[in-house]
Amino acid sequence: MTQDKMRRIITACVSAGTVLLVLLLSFLIYQWITIGVYNKRIDKTKAEIAELEQQIDEQEKDLAFYKSELYLEWKYQELQSLEGKK
Repeated sequence: MTQDKMRRIITACVSAGTVLLVLLLSFLIYQWITIGVYNKRIDKTKAEIAELEQQIDEQEKDLAFYKSELYLEWKYQELQSLEGKK
């Protein structure tokens, strides 16, 4: 094998290796970006879930109040006063 052929083979191998390295790095960067986007979606969804759970807790407290005897008695008295004004 002459030096010219050897130089061509080495140049071809280095070129192929460089192209492969660039492709792999591009793929890796793309995957990092995708992971970042999904992590942001997950964080946003967790925040929405926490907010909805808080709303549920507040509404359960309201429901407990509306079912309480105090509230029912108050509404009964209010109804009685309205009927008395007729």
